[in-house]
Amino acid sequence: MIKKRKGLALIAAIMLIVFVSIAVLGVTTFIVQWFKQLNADQIRLKCLYLAQAGIQDAIYEVRATYKNPATTYGSFTTGLSTVNTGETYRRGGTAADFLMVNTAGATWTAGTYTLSGINVQKAISSASPVVTIASVNVCWTKSSATARNLTKIVLSSTWNGTLASSACPGGNVNITDVALTTSFIPLSLTWANSITLTNVTVQFNMLDGSTKTVVIFPASNSCQFSISSTGKVAGSNIFRTIEATYDLMPTTYATTSRIVDVDEMDNEITSP
Repeated sequence: MIKKRKGLALIAAIMLIVFVSIAVLGVTTFIVQWFKQLNADQIRLKCLYLAQAGIQDAIYEVRATYKNPATTYGSFTTGLSTVNTGETYRRGGTAADFLMVNTAGATWTAGTYTLSGINVQKAISSASPVVTIASVNVCWTKSSATARNLTKIVLSSTWNGTLASSACPGGNVNITDVALTTSFIPLSLTWANSITLTNVTVQFNMLDGSTKTVVIFPASNSCQFSISSTGKVAGSNIFRTIEATYDLMPTTYATTSRIVDVDEMDNEITSP
C-alpha cells in the first residue's frame, strides 16, 4: 500500500514538473514575442521619423535655394542619406512628381491671343531621375459656339499646328522633348483668334510615362511638386514611406508656402 502511494506521488510530481515547464515555456514565449513586437513597433516609429526627416530636409533645401540665383524656384537632392549609423532615408519619385509648374504669373494678352507667364522647371538638382516632358494635352472651356483653335505652343522649342477644343485631358501635342533643369523656362500658348479663356488645363506627359495635370489659367498662386521619402533601419526589413505635396505659392512665398497633402505609401523607394 505504501509503495502504491509512493508511485502515485511520483507520478503527481512528474505531472507537476511537466505542467510547470509548459507554463514557464508559454510565459517565456509570450515575453519573447512581446519584446519582438515592441522592438518592431519601435523600428516602425523610427522609420516614420526618418521618412519625415527626408521630407522636411527636402523642403529646407528648396527654401534655401529659392530664387538663388533668380532663375530657379529651388531644388532638392534625391537618393540615400544617412541620419545616424544604420538609420537612413531615401528620396525618389517619378518625373511628374518633380515637375514644377508656376502658374502665379499666367497672363492673357488679347492682342496676340497668347497665354503666357507660366514657368516650368524640375524640383531636383540630382541627375536621376531624368525629368523630361515628352508631350502635352491641352483643354479649355469654349467661350461661345465658335471654338478657336490652339495654333502654337512655346516650351524651349516651338510647336505650330492646329488643336481644337475637346474634353479633358484634351488633344495631344507631341512637342519636342524638353529635358528640364533647375532653371525655369517659360511656357506660352497662342490661339488662332480672339477668345475668352477659362479653365485652361495642361496634362504634362513625361518621358517615363508619368503625368501631371495643372490648371494654368486663370492664374493661381501655385507651384507644386511632390517628395517621396522612405525611412529604414539597418538589420530590419521594415520601412515607412511618406509622400508629401508642397506648394511654393510664389507670390506670397515667405509667409504661405506649405505642405498641402501628405500620404503614407505602401511601396519602398529603392532608387535612385
